[in-house]
Order: sequence, then C-alpha cells, then structure tokens
Amino acid sequence: MEVRNRIVGFLLILPAFLILALLYVYPLIRAIWMSFIKDGFLSLANYAKAFDIYSRDILYSVVITSVTVGFVLVLSILLASYLRFKEWRFLDIMYRLPLFIPFLIVGHAMRIFLAPHGTLNSLLTRILKVEELPGFSRSWIGLLWTFVWVMTPYAALIILGAFRALDSSYIEAARNLGASKGKIVFTVIIPMCKPSIMVAAILTFVRTISSLTILVMIGPNTPNMITVDMMFRINFFNDWGVANALGVISYLIVIVLAVYYLRFMAAERGGIKG
Repeated sequence: MEVRNRIVGFLLILPAFLILALLYVYPLIRAIWMSFIKDGFLSLANYAKAFDIYSRDILYSVVITSVTVGFVLVLSILLASYLRFKEWRFLDIMYRLPLFIPFLIVGHAMRIFLAPHGTLNSLLTRILKVEELPGFSRSWIGLLWTFVWVMTPYAALIILGAFRALDSSYIEAARNLGASKGKIVFTVIIPMCKPSIMVAAILTFVRTISSLTILVMIGPNTPNMITVDMMFRINFFNDWGVANALGVISYLIVIVLAVYYLRFMAAERGGIKG
C-alpha cells in the first residue's frame, strides 16, 4: 500500500517536474556549459571578458539591488506594523495595486512621472516656485525610486502575513508589561518573524537583479545592470558566451543569498529544537 501511494504521488508530480526540467533545469545547465565554451573549446575567456568589460556594471547591479532591498524592507515593515495594529481597509487595498501592474506599464508610467517636464517636476516647480528641475527618469535615482515602488507591495504582503499570523498572546503579554507599539514591533514581532522577513528580502533581491523592462525604460545609459548587458551582448554582438557568463555570475550572486538563508533557517530550527 505504501509503495502504491508513493507511485501515485510520483505520477502526480511528474508533469510539473517534467515542465520544470524542460523549461528551467535544461536551459540552466546548457547556459552554464555554453559560458565555458569559446571558439569550440573549454575556456574561461568568456568570464575574463565579462569581468574586464562589465565589472563596474556587476558592482552597480549589486549596489542598486541591495539599496532597493534596504528601502523595501524598511517601508514594508512600517506598513505591516501599522496594519497589524490598526485596520484600514483603504490602505490594505491600495498598497497591493502595484502587484497587478505589468513592469512595462510601470516603466512607461515612471518615465512620464519622473521626466524633466513630467508630473513630479511640474508639481515641484509650482510648490518650490522655480522654473525648471532636473528629471530623474534616466538616472539611478529614478531607477531606485521605481524599484522601491514596485517591489514594496510584494515584500509587504509577505511580511504583513507573518505579522498577522503571529499569536496575539505575545503582543498582549508585552502590552501588559508596559511596552509601547514601537517596542513591541522591534523586540517581539520582528525577531519572531525573521524567517518571513528574510524570504521577503531574498525574493526582492532576486526580482530586482533579474529585472529588464524597467531598466531599459528608466535606467541610465551607463552604468547598466547585468540583464541589460546580457541583452546588449546578444542583440548587438550575438555573443552568447559572454551573455551566459554574465547570467552565471548573477546566479552565483543569488546563490550566496540562498545559502545564507538556508544556513539561517537551519540555525533557527536548531535553536527551536534546543
């Protein structure tokens, strides 16, 4: 009976496994393999060229993504903390709206909003009584603004779910001891919801560093992030080797975070069992 249940279970997951293998695992393995091929021979030339040309862009990608994660976590925790203690249906609905807007629409909207004569500057020139202000639509500031705006709802949804799922008895106990809401958030809620906050941070990092549409429409011409460099190598030079090398580098950056998260989770579980 047990063997039969295992076979049935395997058959149920087999279609999903085959789709994952065909659409993700095989292309990943092929991309890694091709990144080491240069003129038909195994070589590290693609990686040497990638670091030689795009080392600044790789660093820029990590910095922009890390700063985005920092801002997103701060805003998400503030939003989740507020909605954990106070019901505000309007805010609970409005902060989720960017989740349903495609990145292409976000990029176009922000390009108009942050343009030199766009919505933001038109409003600021009237308030500040100045004739003209610089636009942010093709700068790292505009890129960061856009990333934070579009990524915060996603992280807030994860963190708010964890905050609301937390047993209220812990919060009530802290209140009975005279703790303020701010102290409850920083000494009770955040420490107990660290795994969910880590998940939100890692997913935000991955979604940001893998973005392309927003970068093309909002980001500066130089420096660029890794995905734009990959597109440039393929579209203009048909250089799949260097493009694949850049892709593997981005994978390695993400894997570092994934390993850290797994070690963190293992430590958390070990602490709970102990």
